[in-house]
Amino acid sequence: MGQHLANLPSLVIANGASTTTTPITAGLDDADSITIQGPAALTNVVTVNISTDGGTTYSDLGSGGVDVVVTAGNSLNISPVAFNALKVTSSGNEGAARTFLVSKSFRV
Repeated sequence: MGQHLANLPSLVIANGASTTTTPITAGLDDADSITIQGPAALTNVVTVNISTDGGTTYSDLGSGGVDVVVTAGNSLNISPVAFNALKVTSSGNEGAARTFLVSKSFRV
């Protein structure tokens, strides 16, 4: 059994918007971990939002009592993956379109 890496759809916050245009709701079921890469620039604080009901209800992902945020030019790894939908939300409208690259590791 080997560990593999696969790209997932990017999460995009449109120019002037504060939330992901299309959340990721497929491809998470076999993920051991998820990596999100922040864009080079962000206007505001961006939090990771997860759902356990397929994307109907979202809440901020937390770790140690603190919301998990994606910062400009950095990446974060989420493990274990205990959710089935994922998006990002900015604390205010972004000054340009922001694309967050997303990948997963999984075992075959």
